[in-house]
Amino acid sequence: MIKILQVITLSEIGGAQKVLFDIVRSLNRKESFEFHVACAPGGELVEWLKSMEIKVFELPELVRPISPGRDLAAFIKLHRIIKENKYEVVHCHSSKAGILGRLAAKLTGVPRIVFTVHGWGVTPLQSPLKRFVFGFFERLAGKAATDVICVSKADFEMGKGFVPGKKLKVIYNGVESLKGSPGGLRQEIDVGEKDVIVGMAARLKEPKDPLFLLKTAEKILQKHQTGVYFVLVGDGPLREECDDFIRANKLQSRIHLLGTRPDLIHLYQDFDVFALFSSWEGLPLTICEAMMAGLPVVASQVGGVGEQVTQGWNGFLLDKHDVDKAADYVNRLILNEALRKQMGENSKKRAEELFRIERMTEAYKELYLASNK
Repeated sequence: MIKILQVITLSEIGGAQKVLFDIVRSLNRKESFEFHVACAPGGELVEWLKSMEIKVFELPELVRPISPGRDLAAFIKLHRIIKENKYEVVHCHSSKAGILGRLAAKLTGVPRIVFTVHGWGVTPLQSPLKRFVFGFFERLAGKAATDVICVSKADFEMGKGFVPGKKLKVIYNGVESLKGSPGGLRQEIDVGEKDVIVGMAARLKEPKDPLFLLKTAEKILQKHQTGVYFVLVGDGPLREECDDFIRANKLQSRIHLLGTRPDLIHLYQDFDVFALFSSWEGLPLTICEAMMAGLPVVASQVGGVGEQVTQGWNGFLLDKHDVDKAADYVNRLILNEALRKQMGENSKKRAEELFRIERMTEAYKELYLASNK
């Protein structure tokens, strides 16, 4: 039995948490793997794991902002957990847990220390001081890791500045094929079969920039008095600001905020276009899901998004936050059903080739098994 500890900072649902959950769900008790998970308490991830009877260590000291006292306490707890349970593999996700977990695992002599980069913690929008500090700790933790997994080639190239190249490897995120039939969402929000729904699924927080999508929607809806609707699936600290924007522009009947939805995977089938205008990214899982649903995608060209979307083939890429340009791209797809269909078919083809969940979990399985060789 290979004992593996998965470590992630937050347990509120997001792309990194879904990847962790899919790895555990797919591989636990198979190939002689036994998984435990350490994370902050209170989120959907904890509930999902406990429903599978996975041992979860809930660490309230694990927080995203820099907090020297809490960070030290989290490090001490992780060190104790790893030492007591004698893991063969410690697999870390997200920047804070990635640094603390790798260093704690190294200190206890864990033979295989894996870090999956869901977008590097060093971003262009940070101050020079933050970039220096975060870069320093990424290089320090990079020395502790045996394997650093990048979810995109873009992150692989960026990672060469933090980690020796021989430790780096790309494993694309993977998602399930969709099941079920469309129609439920249209009935829920009372829109017709021929109406066009532009959808976004993301946490309502940075770096997803939901307000940019709302501004884009407001511009588009000025041209379409009927027949076009926007749906945002997700929750987060910008929810109230998003609600205020919608009310201020009297768009309550045209833009729908659905909150967190466990049935998200089925909602894609009622979307006609998927949009995501993030400020930075790794490889957005929701774009993988939208592509698997056969949707054209309009998105910011950040992180690995350019590996998901090819300009003019299965969607459009925005090279800077320009509302007029974003509205133009989305509007082209609203007005052209044939273009939506062709781009959607191209998305589905690429998703089946690169972003299947079976491909992702098989790659991680081989990585874990290598720890026994």
